[in-house]
Amino acid sequence: MPGRFHVGGKVVDHVDLLRKRHWPWRLDVWPFAIIYAAWIVAVVPSLDFGDAVIVLGGLVALHILAFLFTVWSVDFGCFVKYSKVFHVGVLTVLLYFRTKNAAVNDIHQADACKVTPAKFCGSKEVVPLHFRKVMISVRSLDANFQTHLASLSQQEEEVYFDFRKQCFIYSKVRETFCKLPYPSKEAFGYYLKSSGHGSEAKVIAATEKWGRNAWVCLPFTVHSN
Repeated sequence: MPGRFHVGGKVVDHVDLLRKRHWPWRLDVWPFAIIYAAWIVAVVPSLDFGDAVIVLGGLVALHILAFLFTVWSVDFGCFVKYSKVFHVGVLTVLLYFRTKNAAVNDIHQADACKVTPAKFCGSKEVVPLHFRKVMISVRSLDANFQTHLASLSQQEEEVYFDFRKQCFIYSKVRETFCKLPYPSKEAFGYYLKSSGHGSEAKVIAATEKWGRNAWVCLPFTVHSN
């Protein structure tokens, strides 16, 4: 399905890209605006005032019920408040040139996503989709074209969303969202060679990506003797 990413992890099963509709174009706004206008034009002149008010009460009740369903059901809320976004991956591009489908968009058209968790991991949720620039380290040959490599830095765009205090980042290689990888399974020598970030800018960039390295204080009960 276009616009759907299969994650297949222990927490998230798949993700659907969404774009929030402008308020007048929501499906619980403009259809009822037309219905209310039709009530004024067609019902009020043809029925008694009391009967017209009864019809209006039924329309208002239907409107309220539609609003409540957007709260009760995540799928219905997405149908009413959001429009689907089609992702341009390699297969989608090939399909585009074969079918000439002009409705294909890319991930940058989305501003939210519907997350469907894995089995027995809770219910669906709609979370915002974030875009940010991050500094990455790349390696290239030095000016003298020696065999050793010099470390450089450049900016790269990162697309991610947060779901239940876990960060999932879009991978261009896998063309899906993956859980933020933590350097927790490296060789012991990797940690011995670590010398810290080295600058305030790198500290800020690391904080934005990994969050604060802070202890979580859990409340505990003090028992008296």
